[in-house]
Amino acid sequence: MIRERLPLGFAAAAVVASLLSVAQPGWAVDVRAEASAKEAVKKASEDFASADYATALARLDSAATHCGVKRCTPTTKALVLRDLGTMQFRSGDKDAAANSFAAALKIAPDLEFPAKYGAPDVRALWDRAKAAAAAAAPAGKAPPPPEQPTGDFTHAPADEQKTRTPLPVYVEYGGSPPPARVVVKYKSARMSEWGHVDLKATDDGWEGLIPCTDVTAGTMRYWIQGVDKGGDPVASSGDPKHPFTVPVRADISGDAPHLPGKAPPKRCAAGGDGDDQGGDQEGGDGESGHKTSARHGRHGDYSRIWVGASFGIDLISMPAGNDVCLLSSNKGEPLNPSELYCTNPNGTDFPSRANPVQNATLVPGQAGAIGGGLQAGDVRLMLSGDYALNPNILVGGRLGYVANAYTGSAASKDGRAAGFDVHIEARATYLFGEDALARTGFLPMVFAGFGLAEFDGHTSSLVTVTSMMAQQPVTVWRTDGPFFLMLGGGARYQYTPQIAFTGALRLDLAIGNGALLTYGPEIGAQYGF
Repeated sequence: MIRERLPLGFAAAAVVASLLSVAQPGWAVDVRAEASAKEAVKKASEDFASADYATALARLDSAATHCGVKRCTPTTKALVLRDLGTMQFRSGDKDAAANSFAAALKIAPDLEFPAKYGAPDVRALWDRAKAAAAAAAPAGKAPPPPEQPTGDFTHAPADEQKTRTPLPVYVEYGGSPPPARVVVKYKSARMSEWGHVDLKATDDGWEGLIPCTDVTAGTMRYWIQGVDKGGDPVASSGDPKHPFTVPVRADISGDAPHLPGKAPPKRCAAGGDGDDQGGDQEGGDGESGHKTSARHGRHGDYSRIWVGASFGIDLISMPAGNDVCLLSSNKGEPLNPSELYCTNPNGTDFPSRANPVQNATLVPGQAGAIGGGLQAGDVRLMLSGDYALNPNILVGGRLGYVANAYTGSAASKDGRAAGFDVHIEARATYLFGEDALARTGFLPMVFAGFGLAEFDGHTSSLVTVTSMMAQQPVTVWRTDGPFFLMLGGGARYQYTPQIAFTGALRLDLAIGNGALLTYGPEIGAQYGF
């Protein structure tokens, strides 16, 4: 058995020796990390061929983390970083790609770019990184960092930060009066929307941490905004087009960044959830500013102005009745107790008010009979505009068009219909939940309002006219307006802090022809500024 195992032992020793032989002095190669990194490079190439850049980026980011500083050979680590930069470029983060290319060339200055990845745009970035590395090599200096923005706050961004490690942000303000609230708006290489962090006031300034789950490989971008008690901006440093930038890498060469007088924040466990970071974010004392990621949105900023469009259908209960088209002989008004009106199929009044003789030709008992029941009424197409008084209350209005409305003119002349197809509404909306407009996801809501509009429902019937001794079809209308009161409730789905969809049931009480109750669904979409 010993003789059988000897060849295997010599083979394993040879593999380890070969790995160590290619490593630079001071590199302690981890066989598993090395093999995993090489496999990631191979699999990422297959992902690239199928245009699955996100999967390839995740593989290579994980490989770079496991390689660390010295657990993979220099060549393998450089290959991982080079290919990581390629996937970052294809994912839209050119700054992160430039950082990865620079790190790869720092390890292996003679590294070449593979033809399979060599589209002109990404190769041009690689060539610039290689030229910068070559220019810096004689003096032993890295390329100069990007120029950081200035503004109302005094702030020095970190030189770099480790992945999965909270990024400290500390600012001071020399103006007067100081802002009521200071917010950091940030976006990592993998985020499509800006996240938010409320900084905590200290004796000299404001401080906080960008959560570790959002500190991913690439470039962290952020800018700082101070607002007054009403939520209006009063100070800023940077903006979305000119943010502060901090390179985020698997390992850093300098001192770990930290808040004044505090230990550097600890790295979160791999795959950890930002909700259970707790004291690990802060290291020494566990304090931190309010945290808001793009996924949670709590305590974050919110859009004040919302514009959108909505669609609604009214449902109305039609009463039962007979001879609903007969008119009084003296005033020419409906004789039926529900004050229903009739029109011809072409939409004109029936009987004609201009020709009273037509009313006299109707056969009693056959002048329009309806069985009653629920009917679809008006269709409302509306544009909306709302202003957020705070994160939970919106006030505004709706302006739109009423389709499927009453086609005659007699009801409006008698004061029992609005007589116009325009919907005008003032509305107030309350959203349930803390800082509702700064969140994403579903939110319960209620609303109330009042305005001017047409409210109608209709059904079909037949009448017998003696002059023709035949039946003819008519449309029977129940009308009301022009005033109305409205209540509603439903849910608002905040897809992002700027995009929302609503679905609700609204109840309208039309006033004019007595009182008419309608109800029905309303759906809408809004965009916030």
